[in-house]
Amino acid sequence: MQDKSLYSFAKKRPEIQTYTIHKSSARLFWERFVSKKFNIVALVLFCLILIAMIIALAFVKNSPSKSLDDNSIYVNNLPVYFDQIVKRDFERGPELDFIRNIASKEAQRAFLSNENPVFKILYDSAYESGGSLTVNTDIVTLVYNPYDLIKAINLLNNTPNSQIIIPHIPYLGTNANGIDIYSRLNVSIFVTLVIILLSIIFNIFIGFSLAAFYVFNRNKWYGNLIDKVATVLNAIPEIIWIFLLCIFFSTNWYGILVAFILISWVSYYEIAKNEIYNLSQKEFILAAKAIGMNKFQITYRQLFSNVLPSLIIMMVDRLAINILIVASLAFLDLITEASNLNIGSVLKEALLLVSSNPSYLIVSALYITVFSVVLKLFNVALAQTYNPKLAK
Repeated sequence: MQDKSLYSFAKKRPEIQTYTIHKSSARLFWERFVSKKFNIVALVLFCLILIAMIIALAFVKNSPSKSLDDNSIYVNNLPVYFDQIVKRDFERGPELDFIRNIASKEAQRAFLSNENPVFKILYDSAYESGGSLTVNTDIVTLVYNPYDLIKAINLLNNTPNSQIIIPHIPYLGTNANGIDIYSRLNVSIFVTLVIILLSIIFNIFIGFSLAAFYVFNRNKWYGNLIDKVATVLNAIPEIIWIFLLCIFFSTNWYGILVAFILISWVSYYEIAKNEIYNLSQKEFILAAKAIGMNKFQITYRQLFSNVLPSLIIMMVDRLAINILIVASLAFLDLITEASNLNIGSVLKEALLLVSSNPSYLIVSALYITVFSVVLKLFNVALAQTYNPKLAK
């Protein structure tokens, strides 16, 4: 007699076997990337820092390379707008006499107008420290508000051509040349990053192309010539090559860009060369040759997409190194122009002004530190996704 259990109803719907959906390597990479919370956090932080930079640039109103007023020295070294009182030492001379004269005239004007003076000297060491004994000292310390001084000058001087015009508020003050620090800081970081990113794009293309050319022609003299040139360039530290080329060309943005393009491709060449050599033995490359694809098609249609993840990881890692190289140009006095928009010039300038305007150095250091840390986190996330063994 047959077993009745053979005719029982199914307890769950049977799974229907469908055809396999093939996924590209890029899609698999990003699926692995978003599967980990650390990677998502790193990506979000990286996007937030980029958005913050763009928003900061939107508030840049004053020129990042020109003084607020070329005809006046009183826009130089303005303090942070939210903490306007300064303490400065003056040698006896026209500048000290001028400030005292403005304070005296403004006091008279306010008295006649029956109102509070716009500007006054809060402390004058020549009169308040030791009475008549210190009146003739060589160094005089004043405590006053430079912004109010400019207002008083404009109020007492009705001639339009002699007015001190500040187009927009300098949130972080000005440097020794009267340049808005906020504008200079944000635009310098932006220009530096643009130069580095442009050079990296060229470096990736040049390094990959030369690596593919070498692998396909490694048994020929011109293929070996490329590899020997890369070996020679790699024998000397990249930073020395950049310094030499910047001295030869220029330390302006285009000179720095050309220097990086001519030298920094070697790092990408070495990575691409090893990966292309391994991939060239794979079945899909042999199949591409069998169906008649030429070397150019194989290089940019088949190999480039497979080598690109390694190059992107290298790119993120190299970004911080290139920023350090660009900054060192200013610290070694290879960049001497006060108006040069370079992250190194900004840091060097911030160190010189740390006693009079510490916020300049604090904001600059915080900006660069946060960007570098987030960039490193993003690089680690990309590297661990591409090679999961690194996470173990």
